[in-house]
Amino acid sequence: MTELLHRELTEKIIGVYYDVYNGLSRTYPEFIYENAMMRDLGRHRIRCTRQEEYRISYKEWLVGLQRLDIFVSEQVVVEVKVKPQLTRLDQAQTMSYLKTTGQQVGLLFNFGSPEPEFKRVFFTPRQSQPSSSPPEEEWPDLMFPEVSYRIIAGLFEVHNELGPGFIHRIYANACYREMQNRGLEVRPLREMTVFYRGEPVGEVKLGHLQIEGNIMLFPVTVQDKRQIEPENLRRWMASQGVPLGIMANFHAERLEPMFMKETVQNTEHWDGQIR
Repeated sequence: MTELLHRELTEKIIGVYYDVYNGLSRTYPEFIYENAMMRDLGRHRIRCTRQEEYRISYKEWLVGLQRLDIFVSEQVVVEVKVKPQLTRLDQAQTMSYLKTTGQQVGLLFNFGSPEPEFKRVFFTPRQSQPSSSPPEEEWPDLMFPEVSYRIIAGLFEVHNELGPGFIHRIYANACYREMQNRGLEVRPLREMTVFYRGEPVGEVKLGHLQIEGNIMLFPVTVQDKRQIEPENLRRWMASQGVPLGIMANFHAERLEPMFMKETVQNTEHWDGQIR
């Protein structure tokens, strides 16, 4: 059974976690706890590596690099966090490391919580399924329908190939490659201007794409779409002369593209639908 895979090894690793947790305070950065765990694992003569870099590929393209905190006996991925409480996003990140290494068992340890907190994460490789997008009738009033449906099909292809769990830049790079592969004119953008009361107040890092000059594609990885401020995205689109925005949340198990028109009126509540 999956839950028993590498049971003896994971029990030893968890024991090391408790020793380090009880031996240090909650105030240090992650690398301190990683160093301490590496020392104790070595004392147990458990072979492990730290901060190894792995290449992430989408189809034939390199779309990013990931570093593992600790990789034990080339069987168990260990991710270290220092925060008040673990989140689903932390588990998704650990899952992405399992996908990267091709392993099935991960351990997510938190050294910042008031009590010991850890999660076992299991990954079962899935068979790749043919990609498909929702029927065109789902969005009958969509602007630039021909290009928009090509973008949507590409988004579903990326989600089908990678699945949830990777960080934002992996999906942004994969979307860039997929849209190019579909013959679309794509311009990668690395920053977005933030507006306050209609005035620009600075720029933030955000990998997104301008497609065919009139559509802005925002690949994101958020637990809750309310973490994204749509009105600021619309203002950014307006400043670039782009009338349509498409946001795709790759953190979700089921991809549901959301659409924004630059010309809509401000609203206090956004449901992710065309207005």
